[in-house]
Amino acid sequence: MGNKSKIVLTAVISVLVTTVVTSKATSFLNANFSAFLPAKTETQNLENKLNTINYFLNSAYLYEYDKDKAMEQALKGYVEGLDEPYTHYFTKEEFSEYMGALSDGYVGIGVVISATENDEILVISTFEDSPAYNAGILPGDIIKEIDGISYTGTQMNNAVTYIKAGVEGTEVRLKILRNGEEQEVTVVRSGIVTKSVSGEMLDENIGLVHISAFNIAAEGREEDTYTEFRDEVKALQDKGMEKMIIDLRDNPGGEVTVVCNIADMLLGEGTITYIEYKNGEKETYSSDEESLNIPLAVLVNGNSASASEVLTGALKDYKAATIIGEKTFGKGVVQNVFPFADGSGISMTVANYYTPNGHCIHNIGIEPDIEISMPEEYRGFYAATVPYDEDAQLQEAIRILKEK
Repeated sequence: MGNKSKIVLTAVISVLVTTVVTSKATSFLNANFSAFLPAKTETQNLENKLNTINYFLNSAYLYEYDKDKAMEQALKGYVEGLDEPYTHYFTKEEFSEYMGALSDGYVGIGVVISATENDEILVISTFEDSPAYNAGILPGDIIKEIDGISYTGTQMNNAVTYIKAGVEGTEVRLKILRNGEEQEVTVVRSGIVTKSVSGEMLDENIGLVHISAFNIAAEGREEDTYTEFRDEVKALQDKGMEKMIIDLRDNPGGEVTVVCNIADMLLGEGTITYIEYKNGEKETYSSDEESLNIPLAVLVNGNSASASEVLTGALKDYKAATIIGEKTFGKGVVQNVFPFADGSGISMTVANYYTPNGHCIHNIGIEPDIEISMPEEYRGFYAATVPYDEDAQLQEAIRILKEK
């Protein structure tokens, strides 16, 4: 048989195979033709397609599969398709972990992360004295792998769930990218019960209060970041504090009502922040007449985000504090959490927030009143790890307050 005959024979066989497959598909098509016809609405079109896919899978798919898992992945993919870093669908297990992360207690490594525009997992901060902190994980590190599995920014929630799902005392191997070089770090999971506020007296009558996050109270506890801050301020005042530095560096944010309670302590009567929803409706958070009424300085950097920027923006607009350091992160949007009956849920961006003077700082950040960088040898370090006498931003704050 010549080459030409072989080609013809191959073509005939291909046609026969295609004809058999097409014939089978046609029977499915006839049974679920609605999915291939124009629908009146996008919602109906989506439902038609999903119903048809389910019919095909149930009728003809070769392998057994987990229907619940497939549906969860469909929902997750639909939401992640928005390509917006702060809106996510969570399975039941993931949602439980997510809500736990908003409070003061969970099992994990104590690291705060965010998805970047480059689809990477960026370390924003770690909790002081946490496993990640003690292992040397730094702000700016990119997490590439966890226990040998690669994760991207869009898989950030899966990464968090995996880390927190482990038993206390077990190890997590992280491959991180730092300054263009990859390295492996082993971190041991531990129970993370965070105290988000710490304070001390500095020179003369100046107190320093560090806020690492704006957390709600953990289950079974009454203390949140606001009550911790209130109690710390009182303790320092009992020691003679008359001027205060608030350190918000490396603080990724938290719950808006918590930060507004703190702002209410520091400001007189007026607007702290207001939120504007898609329909134009506004919600305003206000402070009363009472205020701490002492000279204030606030330290910020590029890792001061979200709720940290709510407090910074309010204090700056009212000129109630001198803002010192570097431009803040620039997260000016609000997420609401919506739980479903089966335990799953969604965190969704629903509004912009504005400073009292009407500035939306999303993707912009807040410029400090006095811009000053850390010494070159401490770039990329947690501010809390820099010796006080070499912390240029802290020393500038002390100088400013001594003049007041």
